[in-house]
Amino acid sequence: MSTKLQLKGTTQITITPVMHYFIQLLANNRLDFLETILNEVEANPMLEIEPEEESSPETDKNEYEERLDRADVSFITPYEDHGFYNRSQEGVDKNKAIENMTPSRESLSEHLMKQAQVSFANENELEIASQIIYNLDADGYLKLEIESIASTLNSIPREIERIRNAIKTFDPPGCASRNLQECLIAQLGEPPEDEKMKFLIERHLENLSRSRYDEITRDLGISIKQLFLLVARLKRLNPKPAKSYEKDETEYAEVDLMLIKENNEYKLIYIEEGMPRIMLSKYYQEMLQKTADKKTISYLKERYRDAQFFIESIELRKRTIIRIAEYLVKAQKDYLDFGEKWKKPLTMKNVASAVNLNESTISRAVNNKFIASEKGLISLKSFFSYGLKGDFGFTHSVETIKEKIRELITGEQPEHPLSDDDLSVRLANLGIRIARRTIRNYRKELNISSSFIRKKQNKIKGAKT
Repeated sequence: MSTKLQLKGTTQITITPVMHYFIQLLANNRLDFLETILNEVEANPMLEIEPEEESSPETDKNEYEERLDRADVSFITPYEDHGFYNRSQEGVDKNKAIENMTPSRESLSEHLMKQAQVSFANENELEIASQIIYNLDADGYLKLEIESIASTLNSIPREIERIRNAIKTFDPPGCASRNLQECLIAQLGEPPEDEKMKFLIERHLENLSRSRYDEITRDLGISIKQLFLLVARLKRLNPKPAKSYEKDETEYAEVDLMLIKENNEYKLIYIEEGMPRIMLSKYYQEMLQKTADKKTISYLKERYRDAQFFIESIELRKRTIIRIAEYLVKAQKDYLDFGEKWKKPLTMKNVASAVNLNESTISRAVNNKFIASEKGLISLKSFFSYGLKGDFGFTHSVETIKEKIRELITGEQPEHPLSDDDLSVRLANLGIRIARRTIRNYRKELNISSSFIRKKQNKIKGAKT
């Protein structure tokens, strides 16, 4: 009998408890973050909210409050660039200078195209993305055949599918899905975290509708209690991701950071006002030291570890958001100073490389996060911009190209308006080579009519004068 020594290499990704909490918290907007904290405090006896210090009504205002007062007037003044949101001019209330600021409404296609512009590497990918996005139905599904899109763009179905699968991960997740199962699965976490949920959606939606619980639990190898937990999560998924863009009611944007400009430099302040400070419970820590009951000791130790992990993850979330936001502000200083057309090409991949984080972390960190500034409310996503390489070694942002299109059309002769082909030639002379279809899409996003319609409108104006 001989003994052999064999080495076998395996790759396994281990998510620490802190990272598990962190991933969830990072994706939360401010309101969801607050709700998650309160829920965790309620569920874990080892956590409690630190009592607030009583403040005197005569206490001087801090720098943050003074900045809000000074910024109040500029919140009312409209700002011309789309990355900045402004509060309504009606019902001015200094005590609610931030809470009442709301982002301007945009269509689902506009929202998705903005993400496409910072996610795809070249013009061909962006053209495919636009064909997919502009053909979504009212629920956010893609009913157009993949082969039809491939034929229109002279591409291959596999490439169309690759772009479509990427769009499914955009906000809101699930858009561009072909069916309900795809849409729901797109809203799940990375495997193996949601493996059972994925199998439930893929195999048993019909069984769920017919209450065939025994068949489901047997196939998935779970208890009935675990199944009901999965079903509770399933009910929170959105089967119609486009529906939220049909609502007319006002949605409020909660501010995460404050941007201050001093001596031509920008400074970011992480806003913790309104957020509860949590701490470890002294009462239950003392109980852990005094009790002799093994079950109680085991339970409290487990809760103590969870509480420590949760507190660490809150601090990690704060540091990560500040780190990313500071880089964005530094990289796009000209955009903040002079407006949209000064925005530099900047993708999530660029930022991930610069701050040494994953692209998925960047995406979670900027999603539904806002900065309050003296010019208005700024979305962190507005700092990103897709870029096209020019002929003279320069990379042009999409915003710069749109502004150039606007300038060319503004300076055109009324009797001979520039067609999309004309615009393509003029841009090429400036070293910007883009397809006529792309120019047409940009022109539509600028709400500029075709040359044919502009010519008719100019004739009518000429006749009136």
